[in-house]
Amino acid sequence: MQETKASTLTANILHHVRAWEIAVAAVLLGICYLGGLVLADRLAPVSVRAPVIGVVRFDSEITFETASHFISVVEAARQDASVAAVVLEVLSPGGYATSSESIFYSLLRLRDTKPLVVVIDGLAASGGYYMAAAGNRIYAPASSYVGNVGTRSGRPSDPAIAPDELSSGPFKLEGGSRFDQIHQLDLVKNAFVANVVTQRQHAAMNPLRITPAELAEARIYLGSEALALGLIDAEGGRSEGILAAAELAGLTDYRVVDLPEYLGFEETEAHQDLVAAAQAMLASAPPGTIFMLDTRIPFPATRLPPALERLRKDRSHIDPVWSATLPTRGSTVARP
Repeated sequence: MQETKASTLTANILHHVRAWEIAVAAVLLGICYLGGLVLADRLAPVSVRAPVIGVVRFDSEITFETASHFISVVEAARQDASVAAVVLEVLSPGGYATSSESIFYSLLRLRDTKPLVVVIDGLAASGGYYMAAAGNRIYAPASSYVGNVGTRSGRPSDPAIAPDELSSGPFKLEGGSRFDQIHQLDLVKNAFVANVVTQRQHAAMNPLRITPAELAEARIYLGSEALALGLIDAEGGRSEGILAAAELAGLTDYRVVDLPEYLGFEETEAHQDLVAAAQAMLASAPPGTIFMLDTRIPFPATRLPPALERLRKDRSHIDPVWSATLPTRGSTVARP
């Protein structure tokens, strides 16, 4: 009887000891696991664990091709959860109106998902400024060139009947009268002005300080003037843009990457001579095309009837003051 009681007591003790040992082992295992996670997080490279601020540069005239490639990069960045914010560097005299509008709306979609900060690297005129207007904030050096909000097109012509063609209506060959072309130019300009006014009037940092009518005069301003008028938010460059993007995204630890490379896009060749590239675009554009292009870039010369030649405004002497001072990557523009 005593042996049975002793055996039962021993079994109970062993049972409690095993339960206690299991509990201690479980606690120690949990502590080791959590400690390992903390150490791994601390010892892992920042490049592995930190969110991304992507920098993308647009330094070209705005054509169908350059706009299509750029919009693809923007859409990929919008859908990539690892990209916490985007910094866009702009160096552009503008280009086609339709392509400029497409870029603007794609940037607005990006801004709906994550912060977008724009840095004007020397020049953002017409369609180039249209791009910039989509940003949460706009930075530019004091000596940069900003604005030129408006539209351009070639001189409209009256409907003509080609001797070797037939047409079903008087405007089939030209698409409309000269007054229709002027009206369309004005409609596109009104949309451009309205979008810029909407974005800049609601800018949190430095709202627009000029009227829509003044903006529609299409003046080109220095960065310091643009700041005073509310066309940009602050003077600065890429460093200020990255810091602003981190602030808007609420980031303290982050890494900065070249966005096209990070997303797997092939690098496009930058145009070193924007004036020549823009003039080539003008020369190859179909009649009646509407542009959002720097006003200082003249249209290619066209032949006019002798009776109208005297009405031509000679612009061959115009030398865009920014053409010889376009910055290289990372530099700023010097005022001539």
